[in-house]
Amino acid sequence: MSNQVQVSLKEEQDRLWKLFHSHRNEMIVTKSGRKMFPKLDYVIRGLNQNKLYAMMLHIEQSDDCRYKFSSGKWMKSGKAEQHKEPKKLWHPDGVRSGKDWMANPICFDSVKITNSVDSSNASMIFLHSMHIYTPVLSVYESQSETPMGIPQPSTRLVTSVRLDYTEFIAVTAYQNDALIKLKIQFNPFAKGFREGNQGDRKRSSPSADDSTTDESSS
Repeated sequence: MSNQVQVSLKEEQDRLWKLFHSHRNEMIVTKSGRKMFPKLDYVIRGLNQNKLYAMMLHIEQSDDCRYKFSSGKWMKSGKAEQHKEPKKLWHPDGVRSGKDWMANPICFDSVKITNSVDSSNASMIFLHSMHIYTPVLSVYESQSETPMGIPQPSTRLVTSVRLDYTEFIAVTAYQNDALIKLKIQFNPFAKGFREGNQGDRKRSSPSADDSTTDESSS
């Protein structure tokens, strides 16, 4: 079954992710949390229309390195911070039929990324700044409509999908000027950069928290 399931992104978001990936995408993390831009609007095909499924998102560390931006490019700068098991978030729509999941894009609009290890917000995912991450969508088959937050022995993992072009570096302030221009051009919520001086808002050594621009609406 898993080899029949096809996962991609909604056409507009797919195009943006690939464009940003070509410039080594960066995502802002703050203590209060930020939504990602581009968005993760998944499109899924190949599910059994009559079976029940639930969708889960987590963001995994792509390698064991820490990075720095120097001389206009990203490079490795040492060993990664110790990381724990990634936080896993079920899609709020819960358990639905394959027909329902395939009818519309699967959006994780409520998810925010944060650099606060103490955050207790259920929709926030902790990430280390200056590390590379990749979102992972996991599809589970369920035998009942019981909420997936409740353990179910009958739950079966159908597939886990990593789209390599959704990889990004978590930062507290954007480092790449070319990427800043793309964020301004395509993100309607990047008003912080439009209204201020871009150069003043970019730091070579990001602080622990930065609220210069929204990735998306908060």
